[in-house]
Amino acid sequence: MSDALRAEAAVIQVSSQKSDDAPRVVHRETLLGELDETGESGSRYILVADDDNRIMGVVRRSEIARRLNADNPFERRRWQSVPIETMSKLSFTNDGLRGPSIRKDTLNCSAIREGDELFGLAVEGDLFLSWARLESLFNAALSDPLTGLMNRLAYERRLAEEWSRAERTKTSVGIVIVDLDNFKGINDTFGHAVGDEVLVQVARKLELSMRSYDVVARFGGDEFVALCLGCAPGDIQIPVSRLRSGLEEIQVNVDGEPVNVSASIGAAVRHHNFLESPSADLFTAADDCLYRAKKSSERAWKIEFTTQNEQPPEAVARERCDIPAVDSAEPLKTLVYQKSDNSDSVMNQHNQNTTSQIECSRPATENASQHSVVDASATIT
Repeated sequence: MSDALRAEAAVIQVSSQKSDDAPRVVHRETLLGELDETGESGSRYILVADDDNRIMGVVRRSEIARRLNADNPFERRRWQSVPIETMSKLSFTNDGLRGPSIRKDTLNCSAIREGDELFGLAVEGDLFLSWARLESLFNAALSDPLTGLMNRLAYERRLAEEWSRAERTKTSVGIVIVDLDNFKGINDTFGHAVGDEVLVQVARKLELSMRSYDVVARFGGDEFVALCLGCAPGDIQIPVSRLRSGLEEIQVNVDGEPVNVSASIGAAVRHHNFLESPSADLFTAADDCLYRAKKSSERAWKIEFTTQNEQPPEAVARERCDIPAVDSAEPLKTLVYQKSDNSDSVMNQHNQNTTSQIECSRPATENASQHSVVDASATIT
């Protein structure tokens, strides 16, 4: 019975002195490269604050360190320019509910203990539980249990965040939708266990084809989605080409019989006017490209929303140029949407092979300010 949960009377003693285990609080646009965690002790978490200095997310410091110390030097450089907001798997919203007010230096509460360990505090009808104990539950709620990718709920939250950020930082957002061809036939012929293995392998290829700072999710069933962030006009074809090559490498055999795995891909990228166009419109555009891919022998289509006056000026010219084919049998079909003041024009072109690497940078913001928190200690009475 020593490990049984129990509540005991306690007092929170508030002090203005900084404690060693106080979590660091940073603005949401703080770049990971600005977080010098070398030699720092204290809390294992960093709190993320919004423009109004309200806590909006929690990030584990070890996850930041893992990305900043990635084996690939290109990945390390890119992670340094990524804002910490993208690392927060949960976003706290301001729904009008308020926590207990600390009007004095002390606050009566109940300490919830599990054996000798503190599990949480109950204060004025509110409940504060150990984040370390609950973190795995939050991660599970936002993950697909089969593939380990983000689920649709987590993807839609990230899309909304990236859409807002793209308008502030004047960068682009791309959506890539992947839908397996004849997946029902695989399940019916070989069984659902084989179908699950196919989904897992497709998920791995999708992760490898995208950059580590892109967002990859299982949208539902046999459909996957990815957010490609900060790409220059025309560059979306690079991860799409890598993905197609990766899918062709998937090998699943059942009793010596190969399982044919193929997929159709639709991609859409917006480079401007995020306030005037909702994110749902970009998804619809990518879905329309997916539909075109399903109906044609060319299994990957894309559309880009750009302007003739977009900077740098060579971006549109690059879209108009012929680029070597992705592969001779299945060229990537491109829908280029160019919006001008007078008219909208859509033109089709066959993209060609390219060996260039995407290296998009996100500009540092001026609001990378740090915030402070008031430390409090709880004394069991």
